[in-house]
Amino acid sequence: MKPRSATLRVGHGDLRVFFDELNALDALEAHDAEEYGRLAGAMRAWLARSRRLNEEAELYRWRKRGEPAKYEQINSFCRKEAVENPVIEVEVTADPPGNPRVLWISFLAFSLGFAVWGMFSALAPFLIKWYAFSPTQVLVLAAMEPFFAAAVSIPLGILTDKFGGRTVFTLLLLSLTIILFSGLFAEGYYSFLLLGSLLGLGGAAFVVGNAHVSSWYPESKQGTALGIFAMGNIGITVGMMAVTLLVTRVLTGPDGWRLIFPIFAVCTLLMALVYWLFTSDSPYKQHHGESLREIVAVYRSGVVVWLVAYLYWVSFGTLTFFASAMPIYLLDRWHVDPVRASLVYTPLLVVCVAITRPLGGWLADHFDALRILGRLFGIMVVLAVVMAMQISLSVELFAIYGLSLLAGAAAAAVIKLIPVYFRHVGAVSGLAKAAGAACGFAMTVTLAASKDLLGGYTFGFALWALMNVAAFYIALSRVGFRQPYIEAIPSGEATNAISVH
Repeated sequence: MKPRSATLRVGHGDLRVFFDELNALDALEAHDAEEYGRLAGAMRAWLARSRRLNEEAELYRWRKRGEPAKYEQINSFCRKEAVENPVIEVEVTADPPGNPRVLWISFLAFSLGFAVWGMFSALAPFLIKWYAFSPTQVLVLAAMEPFFAAAVSIPLGILTDKFGGRTVFTLLLLSLTIILFSGLFAEGYYSFLLLGSLLGLGGAAFVVGNAHVSSWYPESKQGTALGIFAMGNIGITVGMMAVTLLVTRVLTGPDGWRLIFPIFAVCTLLMALVYWLFTSDSPYKQHHGESLREIVAVYRSGVVVWLVAYLYWVSFGTLTFFASAMPIYLLDRWHVDPVRASLVYTPLLVVCVAITRPLGGWLADHFDALRILGRLFGIMVVLAVVMAMQISLSVELFAIYGLSLLAGAAAAAVIKLIPVYFRHVGAVSGLAKAAGAACGFAMTVTLAASKDLLGGYTFGFALWALMNVAAFYIALSRVGFRQPYIEAIPSGEATNAISVH
């Protein structure tokens, strides 16, 4: 009869069977200590290799349920197997210690990237006056940045897993520098469309920084650390306010407003140098030696990866959608002064999203993340319906800012799920970010079509409310999350040695 430890090496397809074998360890130890050691080591290796399951508390249930002695017993067999069993190579490493310097530099770089991303949302109302663009044209223009961010987020996430956050983030900032300098020569609607699209690269900075910061922090603190990092969303506010102030108060001559592009370009160039010189890649969770095919295999791991992306579509999409559409919507529907819309109302929206992200991350570290998401999305459904009714400007602003506060916490809780369920944080973060950015593009275009074809914005906001209903159902019912899904492993790898990170 084949030893159960040998069977385990090819992987379990059913976690219930897996946990049944865990419960049988004590009985096995009584009559076969050697096989007990092999099974315990193999199980611990498989657990670390297969970090995608219903909840972290279920995965490390002995540690979480007050039985550290049992957890340490299994852990000790890991170290024993590393030496005595050449078939199961178990490399046990300590949890990452955290790296505040990487966290705060990544936060600043991400903030700058989002400041660049918010430039066209601030410029949009002025372009109506300068170039006689229609509201629909400007809404499409504002939607191009999240569109491009969505397009590049997945490859950036994969490259970050492959080459590390330090290299990829530095190259991203250098690329932004070149794009910003080219803004001096933009003229005409289509050239602005191209420029706006390329500046969406700043929004994709989230993917790189998220994977970089995550690699430096243990799972028990990742929610809080990533929540702090994600406060860089406030960079949109900085960018919009800076652009508005420069255009209205400083760069007032003919085409003087174009100097905002080299001003931002110098900032991105300096940040690229800081990132390269003062950050480092984590030695704890790197994927050196893995092919791109192995990293991309995470997208075939099951439905959970796509459910996470959808939850981020709704949560982070609240920011990308509202930040892109709000200045034009307030101007066209409620006749708000364009300077006030760009300098007060929209920046406040971004602040609301940013300030609750650390709170959402902290809650996800200490409580059931899906339960928290269910409650947050439930309230968001109500506010989305109120917003779709468009009762008055004051009610509309109340609903928008309420949604923003809740969406910031929800986005942080969704991001916390990624390192719990998946090893390749960059690849999955790229998919989630692509979904959130694509939401900004898709919903802004939908709102423009609603206005153009139906004469109002009700249909676009009603569709947004339905999307919140779907997110509420997913989080509340845990549909898809009830079954374990593991990252796809290329054929032949399952029988190879297992390395635990």
